[in-house]
Amino acid sequence: MLGDNITIGQVLIVTVFSMGIVFLALLVISYIIDGFRFVFYKENKGVDKRQKKSIEPEKIEPKEIFNEEEDDEELVAVITAAIATNISRPASEIKIRNIKRVPTNTPVWARAGRFKQFELIDR
Repeated sequence: MLGDNITIGQVLIVTVFSMGIVFLALLVISYIIDGFRFVFYKENKGVDKRQKKSIEPEKIEPKEIFNEEEDDEELVAVITAAIATNISRPASEIKIRNIKRVPTNTPVWARAGRFKQFELIDR
């Protein structure tokens, strides 16, 4: 069929045939991957699909970390212990003169995510 002279028609036939083989191979690979889902994925048969809750974003209200009524000495002790642990020195060597709260410029969604992480850690 293909001799010394190759026509454009023969080139197109070979191209279309080759592309068909590639797409057929991709289709077979796709079905094999779908078959893995049925073989290896075990769905919980006790739960009806209609009974599953739709995923909705939770409304998270930021909690205050420190109450106004909290003892200042306890706050100073906690901050001193954290600093002492961080710089690997005894707490008796550290003297805290003042504590200033820094306003946060973090967006609300980022703060809500952090609070959610704190809740997961506490459990």
